[in-house]
Amino acid sequence: MRPEFTRLEQSVLKAICEMYPKDRAALEAQLASAALLRRENTGAGFYTYFAMEPHTDTAIQGKRIRPGPTAKVGGLEYGMGFILWLKEGCVECLEGYSHDESTRGFDFEQLWFELVQD
Repeated sequence: MRPEFTRLEQSVLKAICEMYPKDRAALEAQLASAALLRRENTGAGFYTYFAMEPHTDTAIQGKRIRPGPTAKVGGLEYGMGFILWLKEGCVECLEGYSHDESTRGFDFEQLWFELVQD
């Protein structure tokens, strides 16, 4: 995974790859070449958008979303959930969402977190 992604993003993306063994090789190949396009703190979580060339040889079939793990997060009583969004078989963005709690002012690069095994 590329170094411009935060520890949280890297950990969540790795967990998502492990959660979907059928898609794992394609997800890992796409994420290895994905660059950071932009980040957005929505106040209820975040979006991390990826810039990448289309991967026709590793396109991922099926639903447009890959629900991810949950995490305990410093400053949030109820933690966060995550979704990896796909567009035309390629990774588009990672969404992190809180459970009705504000993330305004959070520095997602310095955030304490622990992924939770369900």
